[in-house]
Amino acid sequence: MPQRRHVARAALTAAAATALLGLAAAPAWATGTPHNPNGDNGTVKIDGAEFTDKVDNQPHVTCDFELEFFNFDQDQKANITLWAQAPSATPKDKVVWSKSDVLISDDPASGAENDHDEVIKLSSKDLDLTGLNVNANQGYHIKLDVDLTDGKAFDDKHKVFWLKPCESSESPSPTPSTPGEETPTPTPGGSDNPSGTPTPGTSVSGGAGGGSGTEGGLPLTGVAATSISLTGLALIGGGVLLMALRRRRDKITFTS
Repeated sequence: MPQRRHVARAALTAAAATALLGLAAAPAWATGTPHNPNGDNGTVKIDGAEFTDKVDNQPHVTCDFELEFFNFDQDQKANITLWAQAPSATPKDKVVWSKSDVLISDDPASGAENDHDEVIKLSSKDLDLTGLNVNANQGYHIKLDVDLTDGKAFDDKHKVFWLKPCESSESPSPTPSTPGEETPTPTPGGSDNPSGTPTPGTSVSGGAGGGSGTEGGLPLTGVAATSISLTGLALIGGGVLLMALRRRRDKITFTS
């Protein structure tokens, strides 16, 4: 019996020691106590829609995206720069967005997943993308630099990702016409209708040689005009002759 008690006590002592070692090795967030390890332990991630608070990185985003900071020391600040790099920017990189002395954490570091620090939400519309080459399938090639202002040497954080631009909601502008290329408006009977095809609403009459005097006919010229003139003169002459004969008859006295 005494030997069994000694074995049981040894087993309990070993179990207690193992538990204590496990607690000592556990991260701060598992024990519920704050923990701020030495050095720059923070990490930065690129997050695209749909946005989450997980420590994951998305190297391909469209339009809106977030710069997410995790597990940085309390009151830590940084200079943040976004560069366009090859093949989007040639021959050298171009700064498309930057912000200096940004507070990226206001609490002690307590483990990346449980220490979600600053979030900076941006859009491709916020970036200066003028003059850059855009890939039809992937968009613009962007590099993120996070330079900790109060950190140690080699403490910069970097990320590289592809950004597709936002779709434009503007309607395309009409293409202006070149002077001299305007489409002419057809005029009934004019030179803009070289085929001679009748235009709706226009009456066409007569054959070769002239019109009938209605709208759309040809003017009377030549032989037709001469005939009308002679006919008029003949009528005038006949009228004068009749008047002369009547006066002569009135002067004659008839006797029986």
